[in-house]
Amino acid sequence: MDLLITKGTTSVKLSDYGFYNIDIDDIAPEISLDKRSVTGRNGTVFGGATFTAKTIKVTGRVAVATIQDFMAKKDDINGLLLDDEPFYITKMYPNNADFYNFQVPGQTTGDLDLINQAHTAWHYRWKVTASEPTFSFVGNSGQGLKYDFSVVFTTAEMPYGETEAKDITLSGGSFTYAGTAKLSQLEVPFVVELTSTGGQSSFYLEIGNKRFTYTQSGNINAGAVFKITGIETTKDLVNVNAKTNYSYFVIEPTPTKTVTYKTNFNGSIKILNFMELYK
Repeated sequence: MDLLITKGTTSVKLSDYGFYNIDIDDIAPEISLDKRSVTGRNGTVFGGATFTAKTIKVTGRVAVATIQDFMAKKDDINGLLLDDEPFYITKMYPNNADFYNFQVPGQTTGDLDLINQAHTAWHYRWKVTASEPTFSFVGNSGQGLKYDFSVVFTTAEMPYGETEAKDITLSGGSFTYAGTAKLSQLEVPFVVELTSTGGQSSFYLEIGNKRFTYTQSGNINAGAVFKITGIETTKDLVNVNAKTNYSYFVIEPTPTKTVTYKTNFNGSIKILNFMELYK
């Protein structure tokens, strides 16, 4: 495997620094339970649960010619991974489907070429910060001085993997959501944008279990643009919260990976900055 590290518009792979035998172990996000005891009552009262953080441990190995090369490599890795601003990491997997096929002893010769295998980035990434990278000396070999490497990343914001944000247009009463965690407007700033063709004074939009309503006196002008952000609704950039039911949207995973919506809105509907979240 390999690790893609993205900061702004710049991306590098861990293998670009000579690392091989790379392994990426992402654990499930930690969960925090709000439980309270009540005098005279057995058990506890459940007050809710929140996912707090997710950790991703990356290990690998590197070989260098001299101790000076090792110290320079360590400086480079510290400079790459230790940052006061969060950045994105993405696990990568080899494209060759036959790479891990069973082989009997002596069937082939030479070592597995892990570094030069073509890799593809997984479909989601994590926004993280890194703890101190560590190196441990393995020994001297024909390849040079070998060191084992490890680093632990912790999610900086959402405790989930995230796909890159995109805009989607709703049609047909449903859309695809393949994520495994809820996508809430109170946590992720996606925007529902509605562009009216006129002919109505009120409308509703229901996505999953959340229903948003809007009512005004007189018909909505054709071309009017509504933006529902979860904390504010605007019409042509003017706040119209008082004309709504103050609702927000939560897109929830389903077994079919399909989310249904209902509406009587005259016009087009888009979700801006839409992404999928993975536990």
